[in-house]
Amino acid sequence: MRQSLRKAASTLFLLFPSLASATPSTTFWAPSTAACQAWRTPHITYDTYFAKGSPAGSAGAPNYPTDVGLTVGFLPFDQLHGEIGFDLLYPTQDPFFLNGKLCAPESVFFGGSPAVSFGIYNVGTRTNVSDYNILHLMVQTSLPGVGGYLSFGAYHGLNEALLTNSDGQVVRTGIMAGVFSPDIEVGLKGLKKINLAADVQTGKNVLGAWGFGSYLFFSETVSLLLGPVFYLDEAAQPGGRGFLWTAQLDADLGF
Repeated sequence: MRQSLRKAASTLFLLFPSLASATPSTTFWAPSTAACQAWRTPHITYDTYFAKGSPAGSAGAPNYPTDVGLTVGFLPFDQLHGEIGFDLLYPTQDPFFLNGKLCAPESVFFGGSPAVSFGIYNVGTRTNVSDYNILHLMVQTSLPGVGGYLSFGAYHGLNEALLTNSDGQVVRTGIMAGVFSPDIEVGLKGLKKINLAADVQTGKNVLGAWGFGSYLFFSETVSLLLGPVFYLDEAAQPGGRGFLWTAQLDADLGF
């Protein structure tokens, strides 16, 4: 029975979208930020997760499907921001996922109040195959005087079947926390600055992981994120791996 559940969890996870920078706005692996995309600013992402092992497409290959996503800010207000987006995961049978989020910036509720966000992601189109439907609530504060931020919050998945872990236990709820560094100015031709980032999403399920890495900003609107992701339920990951490398290319298109 446990072996069957582990096999099922691993199969289902092949349909699961990568989270870091994958529309919704994220810190590294998880949507552990209370920020939203700016009004009428599309954000394009191309995310890959991989490790050395069997070739992609073969049994036990240690990689996710490639995630191509788009997120855009849809509210023109100063005190309430919002974003909506979608992801396409290929190759999969059910590649389309939706997400959305509302954000209140810092100092909206009172002077010095943290930013707050509430949203949903991994809204799939096929029942008990891709409809993870993950609610999340985050608070965030800037690091005074230097920039960057600290964030803390929680998530809750609405689908028990897809959040049954490799031990046969339903784990739908956990904590998310993240940290994003101040800008490290480089000023070289082709490399403007670097930011360091790390976050964690608790829970022994297909969502549970932590990771850290570097954002390499080629300009203010184009960056490449590189680093490892370490998983809390190894048996539910592609190839049964405890970690994968990620490379994520992101670009904002200002209109």
